[in-house]
Amino acid sequence: MPPIALVRAVLALLVVFFAFTLGRAAVRTVRGVQAPARLMPWMIRFLLALGAILWSGGLDATAIVSLALGGLAGGYGAWRELHPKPPENFVRQMFPKEPGEN
Repeated sequence: MPPIALVRAVLALLVVFFAFTLGRAAVRTVRGVQAPARLMPWMIRFLLALGAILWSGGLDATAIVSLALGGLAGGYGAWRELHPKPPENFVRQMFPKEPGEN
């Protein structure tokens, strides 16, 4: 059986991932791109993973760091969804204009 600290570290990584996807799903839901039913599974996953960390060890450094990183990841996921990268134009790179063409 793995040590509980290792399990809590893996759960902390999952909290950060779930928070990132929760932030993206929240922005999509507010914009009306996806149904609210797609938001709830990410919320449940995030809360269950965070609850497992808190239940197994209480409010200690691992729980505080995972909550803080989860908040940052959620904010970053929302920001990434609000500010998408423009698509790259590979046609100009693959086929540059020849001299004398307009």
